[in-house]
Amino acid sequence: MSEQKKKWDDFLNPLYFPLFTAIPVEGWLTFKPSPFSGVEITLYIIGVLFLIFAGTVETNSEEGKHRAFGYLYLVSALVFGSMGLFRWLA
Repeated sequence: MSEQKKKWDDFLNPLYFPLFTAIPVEGWLTFKPSPFSGVEITLYIIGVLFLIFAGTVETNSEEGKHRAFGYLYLVSALVFGSMGLFRWLA
């Protein structure tokens, strides 16, 4: 039983939560054809802030895997933030 629980704990690891939530939503909002509405801009900003928060928390960890994901989240926040700002202003 403990082996199966460990398998689920690895699958539901909070380290991967932004990979399944924020990054797909940000990608969808970035590449959708219609212009942003007020709700979508708010969702976009919340997603970027969540990636910044997750990246900052993970880069303070001692493990290399956590730091790598932290930097991935911070770079994703930078890319999505700049692309969203450019798209919103253009």
